[in-house]
Amino acid sequence: MSSTPTQAGSQRPTNAPGGRRPSIVLPAVIIGLLVVGGAIAYKMFESSPPPAAPVATVAPVQPHPAVRPLVPREEVAETPVAPVAVVPEVAVTPPPAPAASRVPDVDSRQLMVSLASLDLKGPITADDAHKWKESLQQLVRQGASSVPAIREYLAQNLDVSYAGVSGAEQLGYSSLRGGLLDALGQIGGPESTAAMLQTMQTTVFPIDIATLAATLEQQSPGQYQGDILTAVRAQLALGAQDQLANANVGPLFQLLSSAAANGTDVSADLAQYSGKWPYYAAIELTTLPNGAGVPSLIQIAQNSAGTGQAAAVQALAQMAPQNSQALTALVDMAQQGQLSDFVLSQIAPYLSGRENQLGPATNPSGTTSQGLHIASGNQDFTAVDLLNALTPAQVAQRVSVIDQLLQAIPASDTQSQQALIQQKSTLTGRQTK
Repeated sequence: MSSTPTQAGSQRPTNAPGGRRPSIVLPAVIIGLLVVGGAIAYKMFESSPPPAAPVATVAPVQPHPAVRPLVPREEVAETPVAPVAVVPEVAVTPPPAPAASRVPDVDSRQLMVSLASLDLKGPITADDAHKWKESLQQLVRQGASSVPAIREYLAQNLDVSYAGVSGAEQLGYSSLRGGLLDALGQIGGPESTAAMLQTMQTTVFPIDIATLAATLEQQSPGQYQGDILTAVRAQLALGAQDQLANANVGPLFQLLSSAAANGTDVSADLAQYSGKWPYYAAIELTTLPNGAGVPSLIQIAQNSAGTGQAAAVQALAQMAPQNSQALTALVDMAQQGQLSDFVLSQIAPYLSGRENQLGPATNPSGTTSQGLHIASGNQDFTAVDLLNALTPAQVAQRVSVIDQLLQAIPASDTQSQQALIQQKSTLTGRQTK
């Protein structure tokens, strides 16, 4: 079969399957143009100066070494350069000081139980004392949060006495109440003050009032004098009705004397309780300013008998060398036979320098003292002999007082006559030294 011939190159190749692959020249040209364009752009980027870095205020630092200029890529292989970090200037804040270590709070009532449960069946050891004092100090360190537990215990009028217990001196207090009252004073603040004032009004322990009065006066001088005096009077009234279990009320009489020194008239208070506590009343009546207690002493001496009269007459004899009213009263009562021979004999040492004193006192060197106890009313006081501290003028004055009494005393009162003559001889011998 014949075919029609064609001219070479006059017919395009077909894309039939199995035929020749299409030309790739055009895509290659396009890729080449993109590469050339990128290279040109890169050259331009290298030849232009780098953009200025952001300016930041920095602390002076050691300058970095100079950076080498860039060289053409075809000469030296490009080495990446690590970027330089720019550190802004900032204020350096020192690290905070470590917080002071703080002992965790312990339940105050648990501490109270620990304090009250100190074993007193045997000697108190050093370890026992350390634990007890540490519990007390923990109450103090916890401050106002401890006050309610302390106040609750004190309000129950409970106490633990350490008197006579071996090793108790290590505690620093004679009783638990003493330690708690001191803790309140150390804590301070309004909560503590309120607790102290409340305790003064409810306690049945006279020493509590004296301790709290001293603390309050030290913290706020003069501010609580009225509260203190009210508490003293209320507790003396209870004691007069035997509701204080025979407690020693000497500290209350001392507080009355302190109130008198601050201008309060307490002579009626002292006279009121002279029947129950004759020596306490008589001693403090002698301390009232300007002899204000003499009229009450005279009245007690004239209207009392036994211990009450003896206490008042001794107080008058103690004051007679310096107080004419006291001397006149003694002479009159002796002449009228109102004083027994025994009572008169007892006053002789007081005419030559003896004094009854309540509480601690500072006396001149060379004096001697003797502690005395009166079972009735549980009264404790000190008789101090001031003979060696008398001046010649004072000795002469006392000899004159004895002479007046010797003339007033009936001759039949031989006991008192002898006692007075002996004291006169002692004074005269002192006068010649």
